[in-house]
Amino acid sequence: MNDHKPLVVVWDAVGNVTWGMRGWDEYPPLIQAQFLHEDPQGRARIQTIEEFLAPHAVVVQKVASAEALDAVIADAEFFIAHKVNVPSAVLRQGRRLRLVQHLGLDDRGIPRDAIADLGVPLAAVPMVNYLAVAEHSWALILNHLKRLPQTRPYMQRREYVDRWGLFPPGLQLARDCTLGLLGFGEIARPMARIAKAFDMRVIFWDVARFPALEQAYGVEWVPWDEVFKQADILSVHLALNDQTHRIIGEREIGLMKPTAFFVNTARGKLVDQPALVRALQERRLGGAGLDVFYEEPLPVDDPLHALHEDLSYHVTLTPHDAWQSVWTHVRDSQAIWGNVKRVLNGEPIDFRVA
Repeated sequence: MNDHKPLVVVWDAVGNVTWGMRGWDEYPPLIQAQFLHEDPQGRARIQTIEEFLAPHAVVVQKVASAEALDAVIADAEFFIAHKVNVPSAVLRQGRRLRLVQHLGLDDRGIPRDAIADLGVPLAAVPMVNYLAVAEHSWALILNHLKRLPQTRPYMQRREYVDRWGLFPPGLQLARDCTLGLLGFGEIARPMARIAKAFDMRVIFWDVARFPALEQAYGVEWVPWDEVFKQADILSVHLALNDQTHRIIGEREIGLMKPTAFFVNTARGKLVDQPALVRALQERRLGGAGLDVFYEEPLPVDDPLHALHEDLSYHVTLTPHDAWQSVWTHVRDSQAIWGNVKRVLNGEPIDFRVA
């Protein structure tokens, strides 16, 4: 009988690799109820790593630094990373590796030179979470361009039964708009792909340039100020850290067109929210679609509520649900552990990129 248990090393700056691989009793009752509301038979889908990989058994070792990785990588047969930068010299010591994976398509933190030297396959597993946020962002945009909140009262009052031509002012075609993206990571990229389906011009700002991606997605890098000045729709997709806290301030908002639509499904603390509220109240912006806020949950007396309730301000608020359901993280975790199981079964992996 073979008692060997392969070592799986996980270096995850966020926690998503194992977030969805918990036992049923490890979830609080509210989350359990949400699972069952969406899938009455869903309890059977909730599995620990041990249950998911059975009949195979592995040892999972989590690390939180390059130094910790250096201490264990030589014995690892699987390495899974998420939002970290792996030193090439450290990864090269993984001579027993059978698979390296990155959770998410943006695998720049995995040194390709080390992958080539080791001759090990690399998989970049797309995250359902990120795609869900991109779709939600587009729902906010189309909701605004087509003035759906403004047309709903026409139908409620039965006005359409009497006459044609009930067109609210401000209806727009997406193709006539320039989409500006702040950041060009894993949420912004599907945003751009959808925009190109509408034949839109897409501009972006990011601290890094991506020449190959710019060509592949048909997007144009512009300086920081220009993305605010040129965008008809500005969508925020930046990570929140000490450098980006309130990075979008009164000056940036003042650069925007008075007809521009501001979308934030990233983090509320990226924005000077009082400055944004003032611009909306004074009608110096064409509207906003917000899924995140500086303080969450949004206080009952926050002025954004009044802007949301008065349709003339073209403000739509959603309760930080762009990432969709509790199943999102389960699907992400099971996708990456599914590749581990495929290797253990001697099957081809999914999402191979090298």
